[in-house]
Amino acid sequence: MIVNYYTLRHIARDLDMKLAGAVIEEAFCQTKNEVLFSLMHGKDRWGLMVSCEPATNFVFLRGEVHRAKKNSVDVLARIRGSSVERVFIQPADREILLHCSNDQRVIIQLFGSKANILLVNNASVIVDAFLHRKDTVGARYMPRDHDLDVVPHNVEEFTVHLLSIGNVLLSAAVKKLFPLLNGTLIREACYRANLREQQLVAELGEKDRQKLYTAILELIEQLEAAPAPRIYHQAQPPAMFSTIPLTHIKPEREEGFDSIHDGIKTFLGTSRKQKSFLEEKEKLIHFLEQGIDRAERTLQKITVESRSLERASRYELFGRLLMTHLHRVEPRKKQVDVENIFSPSHEMVSIPLETNLSPAKNAEKYFQKAKKARAGAEEKARHKEETEEQWERLRDLLAEASAVQSSEQMPDFMVTHEKHLALVGYGYRARGANQEDTSVPFRTFTVAGGFLVWVGKSSENNDLLTMKYARPKDLWFHARASSGSHVVLRMGTGKGEPSKKAIDEAAGIAAFYSKMRNAKHVPVAMTLRKYVRKPKGAPPGTVTVERERLLFVEPRLPGAAQQSRATIVHE
Repeated sequence: MIVNYYTLRHIARDLDMKLAGAVIEEAFCQTKNEVLFSLMHGKDRWGLMVSCEPATNFVFLRGEVHRAKKNSVDVLARIRGSSVERVFIQPADREILLHCSNDQRVIIQLFGSKANILLVNNASVIVDAFLHRKDTVGARYMPRDHDLDVVPHNVEEFTVHLLSIGNVLLSAAVKKLFPLLNGTLIREACYRANLREQQLVAELGEKDRQKLYTAILELIEQLEAAPAPRIYHQAQPPAMFSTIPLTHIKPEREEGFDSIHDGIKTFLGTSRKQKSFLEEKEKLIHFLEQGIDRAERTLQKITVESRSLERASRYELFGRLLMTHLHRVEPRKKQVDVENIFSPSHEMVSIPLETNLSPAKNAEKYFQKAKKARAGAEEKARHKEETEEQWERLRDLLAEASAVQSSEQMPDFMVTHEKHLALVGYGYRARGANQEDTSVPFRTFTVAGGFLVWVGKSSENNDLLTMKYARPKDLWFHARASSGSHVVLRMGTGKGEPSKKAIDEAAGIAAFYSKMRNAKHVPVAMTLRKYVRKPKGAPPGTVTVERERLLFVEPRLPGAAQQSRATIVHE
């Protein structure tokens, strides 16, 4: 409704009253597809804000606008210094004209995806444009034609035109006869006439047509009268802006305004807030659903622990029997059959042997295999338990997040569930550069750009960080040719992609938590987490790395001193 013709007509009239005689000091852009005109009228300074963003066209007047020191650019430079003589709207179109001195016109076209701002001279030639300058400048400006002859002037004409359209939906028929009414206004007219906008024209009787025509006339009369700006805040977003009362809306709350510009400004802020909330909620729910799916697939892949325990018991039995019957085992035999003295039935057991090992070494190897199999079973059991806990945590968070219905509720949800969200790896923010947090079992830091860095505390903790907590696209760091902590820079926890400074700081942390801490410069390997592998049977903290980049950095923590300059020596 903020770019409906009737709304724009009220805006144009108000701009004509306020801006006639004002001088355009500058026009600049500091937000994509938006132009701000700075105007001076006596002692009053105004800012006229225009958006050509395809999904969000708007125009409204506000108080003084402060130009950003960076990331702003002048536009429509020829209009600078011109004074506004009058403001008006093209008949039946979403096009507002500022007629300025020297016969220049600023033409604000709020045409959705084709929106633009043109500067036209007294010969109706476009001399400048905000968007698409290459295709626009030099062309002749021509207002769009709109045939309003079809608009009925009485109920008889309305009936004739309505029936001539054919058996279409009522909403489509009204739109054809009254093209300046948008979907919301057509819905309101049908509601006032006690009709359904989705019913067919042929279903209407004579009284229905009379009621509908009367409702439309009353609606247009209200739209042309002095505006009564309001925002309808609904239980389910989005909010709705209107210059007239809408009886078909059942809002949770209605907010009225004395100024149409204040109403539009507030509506845009509310809409952006709602859009941001919906995007954040959608992102969170998608993350949780993906986590649940991964956890369920992991649980399906985990083998039954009893098999590993059975192997461990069998290997241990082989070792004990070999040690008991060492005197009976002949050298270089591939197999030996011995009595199981540990079983009540004393059955014979066949034990495979390695011919190049002595009987005692074969026994020792079976004890090692038993230890490894038992450790594997314990690790699988622990992994299964951790995955089940994570699965439950994710499901609980999903249920709670789905119940969040407003932007006001989202911050409370994030604060209440901060620790659980951190445990599942979502949206965690460290409290400070050197501050640890008990919600995750690692040292935590924040580097340039707000990116979170996790640092392992021990060999076992390194494994937990790299193999369980880090995501495939996280950046992984470790001091080269030295023992030390695994360091992970969490992608998605800061703004955009990590800068060189953020990478340097993370590498400096890896150098600091290594045996080479006291060196002036330390080589640090960096790669994506997905290129880090844990060899089977490797000791805790031991990994293999592929596709690494090598950086030389000074060992230091973020903020400890001026950032060192890292040098990439090879990839």
